Amino acid sequence: MEKETRINFNGVLLNLYRNGTDGVGWHSDKTSSSNKNMNIASVTFGETRLFRLRHKVLKNMAPIEIPLHHGTFLLMAGSTNTYWEHQVPKTARPVLPRINLTFRQVREI
Repeated sequence: MEKETRINFNGVLLNLYRNGTDGVGWHSDKTSSSNKNMNIASVTFGETRLFRLRHKVLKNMAPIEIPLHHGTFLLMAGSTNTYWEHQVPKTARPVLPRINLTFRQVREI
């Protein structure tokens, strides 16, 4: 992943979504004041879930929905985290577990 993106990551978070009752609400990831445009990469394993993005300022812009299938690589680069919020919504449909690995630049490299 670092070879393809040319970005050095030094931290990883593991999230387990056990079923459709697990999700995460609208948010932007916390960043340090010295790394506001932190690159965030994630890889999904398991069940397909929706990943939604919405613009923080342009409220009339329709949210973007990206289905994250097994093996999907997603990169939020540059100012994405500054201007957008994201979520993985809960779902009433039966879904199997999903693991998401989120790679970050915990401090400036």
